[in-house]
Amino acid sequence: MQKYILSLIILASSSQIFGQGLSFSVVFDPQITWMSSDSKRIERDGTNFGIGGGLVMDLYFTENYAFSTGLSILGTGGDLHYLDSLDFRFGGGRDTLPAGSTVKYKLQYLTIPFSLKLKSNEIGYSRFFAHLGLNAHINTRATADVNYNDIKGEDINDEIQFFMMSYFIGAGLEYSLGGNTALIGGIYFTSGILDVMKTEDYRAHVGSISLRVGVKF
Repeated sequence: MQKYILSLIILASSSQIFGQGLSFSVVFDPQITWMSSDSKRIERDGTNFGIGGGLVMDLYFTENYAFSTGLSILGTGGDLHYLDSLDFRFGGGRDTLPAGSTVKYKLQYLTIPFSLKLKSNEIGYSRFFAHLGLNAHINTRATADVNYNDIKGEDINDEIQFFMMSYFIGAGLEYSLGGNTALIGGIYFTSGILDVMKTEDYRAHVGSISLRVGVKF
């Protein structure tokens, strides 16, 4: 974390070498999330509501193109329905979940995007943008509810990988309020690249569709 913050400071202090400079945005991302698996014996069981938000930094190398990064907290997860029995590791030990169990995963990540943002010329007070790239996720919390034995909010860090990556693509617009200040609105699709689970028995990934709202400074 300290190395990453230092990198942001170095980028900010050297931004004069970039013709269009540096901008910051505070964003809030309500989203619909889900989990899926490569196993035919595990089914996706509906969608969940998640929330993300944080700071976005755009470092422009031309008027309409920028490298984009930042730091945010992401709350995500999903429900998986297991057709077979499952040996599951909770914070207090192990348990065997019977066939037909549904596990609701509640995952929290510290997220760092590495991306490219492309913006249109100003049309009235608005600029349209496309935004695409990769997210690096560090797991900070993992709990689960299970429809068996009244299991609620159990620690499942032993089941979840510490590091995950995803790709995303989004589009939206910035509406100028004058000067460098603008309102941001957009929609994003995100899909996991790396496996969420530690087990080698199957793979699982997280996906989401999110609505981004924010303020650019």
